[in-house]
Amino acid sequence: MPRKLKMRGFTLIELMIILVLLSIVAGIAIPNLTRLITNHQIENQAQTLNSLLQFARTEAVVRRTSVAVVNNGNAWAVRLGGQTLIQETFDPERASVSTLPNPANITFNSNGSANPATTFVVCHEDNPIFAYRLILTASGHSRLYPRGKAEDGTDLGDCNP
Repeated sequence: MPRKLKMRGFTLIELMIILVLLSIVAGIAIPNLTRLITNHQIENQAQTLNSLLQFARTEAVVRRTSVAVVNNGNAWAVRLGGQTLIQETFDPERASVSTLPNPANITFNSNGSANPATTFVVCHEDNPIFAYRLILTASGHSRLYPRGKAEDGTDLGDCNP
């Protein structure tokens, strides 16, 4: 009596079920991945701005002179006299930076204090849920608040400082 060979492989029905499940998973994952990338870009720009302010304060204290942080449209530069020490360019497609007072040209003094105290909001498409608030106090300390939150822990109402 001849033996039947065992069939190997997948049936057409099994393959179609797998394709349907993969398309459902992709439909859920792709929008979340896009949002994750956008959130990361906004956070990266907020942290870059915070680092730039901390660098300017450190340079003012170490060099024992005034150091300026100047806004040139989409770029923020740390200047000592006429010399640019460092400059960061922000992509307006990824996030916008708004300040109060506007425009913000900040001077760090040799004792580390800042003039004027400034509030920054890094936002994308005027959506405050994903915005970051950065506060620079007159003493020169800067603090980056969690995404979508104000100083008091409440939700940001808009993308204005």
